[in-house]
Amino acid sequence: MHKIYIIAPNIKNGGGLELLLYLVEYIKSEYKNIKCVVYVDSSLQMIQSNSNVTIIHMTSKIEKIKLFSKKINNSLYFGNLPPLVKSKNSVVYFHNQYLLMPLEKLIKTSVKFFVKYFLQQLYIRFFVRNVDIVACQNDDIKDRFIKKYSFVNVKLLPFFRLCDRKLLEENEKKYDFCYVSLAHPHKNHHRLIEACEILSEKNISCSLALTIEDGHEDLIKKIEYINKKGVVNIVNLGKLPKEGVCKLYARSKCLMFPSMEETFGLGLVEAVNMDLDVIASDLDYTYQSIEPSLVFDPNSSLDISLKMKKYLDGTVKKSKSKINNKIDELIKILINHPIKNSLNS
Repeated sequence: MHKIYIIAPNIKNGGGLELLLYLVEYIKSEYKNIKCVVYVDSSLQMIQSNSNVTIIHMTSKIEKIKLFSKKINNSLYFGNLPPLVKSKNSVVYFHNQYLLMPLEKLIKTSVKFFVKYFLQQLYIRFFVRNVDIVACQNDDIKDRFIKKYSFVNVKLLPFFRLCDRKLLEENEKKYDFCYVSLAHPHKNHHRLIEACEILSEKNISCSLALTIEDGHEDLIKKIEYINKKGVVNIVNLGKLPKEGVCKLYARSKCLMFPSMEETFGLGLVEAVNMDLDVIASDLDYTYQSIEPSLVFDPNSSLDISLKMKKYLDGTVKKSKSKINNKIDELIKILINHPIKNSLNS
């Protein structure tokens, strides 16, 4: 029986967690003939073992450092960082655009942000050759990774869990627009909210659903201010589980996606699968994932508002997906090599 390892102790939330949950559940259901050991952070108690997947919850940073110091063959390092030692038939799954940020841009950020990502970039540069393959989600990330780290064995292996389309039959449309994303700075919520304010000032009514997590009082106060005018209605549903996200898609007509930078843009593909129109940033990552209905300048709240008005005024072309799910190809890379598994101290 094949045995593989997934090393993911640094994944805690966001898109990385969504992909990890999907990957583990997929192996449980579709690859019952393999044994899989998964290392995750202790906070992820929703991930549990079954007959073919063993989950190891890690509590301390020292444990995690020791894990990266071990030779683990047939392993997927899911979380951008390679191991400290060479492992055979190993893959790093890379999905953090901050680790591609040039130094001149990184140095303009906060001290905490700079130290974190500068050190991680150095780490990747020193240790990336301890794996055989770096896997990523689109051509832009692939090209930038090769250029930045001079590592050429980079493969496109995007994977994603789509929503059940039966939800479209069970739910009525409630929102004109939605934006499914945590409020990280590059996600650009403030410009989307400013666009809604512009629509409100022009007496153009619409509804927008957001999923902003706790801790962003500046955005929440701005939303409350706009809602008081009674023209545009912005509803913040907070952080949603996957089921809630899928239901929100089913209740929405159009996805707004003003993000400034993405390694993939999972929400774009999810929304198209649920028959939403998509209005997104006029950036490379958008075109590599889908054919959008409309695009806008993500640096311009005015342009975002104009495209929202255009959508409200009439019919736009349907969005189409360009991405194929390669989860099976990723798993087969790990299991199709006759390499003896090892986990050495």
